[in-house]
Amino acid sequence: MSRFWDFIRLKSNRERLAWLGGGAVVVATGLWTAFVYLYPLKTEPATAETQLNASCGSVAIGGNVTGATITAGNPTSSDCKGLK
Repeated sequence: MSRFWDFIRLKSNRERLAWLGGGAVVVATGLWTAFVYLYPLKTEPATAETQLNASCGSVAIGGNVTGATITAGNPTSSDCKGLK
């Protein structure tokens, strides 16, 4: 253990270790970025069985929807308490 502390005690050795540590972080980050880019997470596409729920004046929409218009107003026949 004494040899380790003798090695660390020298400023030039600490500077080399700092450069090597910084370089290792850069390399690890680059490898992780390449891995995530080349092997993206596989997600299952939404199926027709997906359920959407909306209650008390909220809006739910699912699937590939473009150009939809949502008009909201006061609930007229609702069992939600406190909405007017």
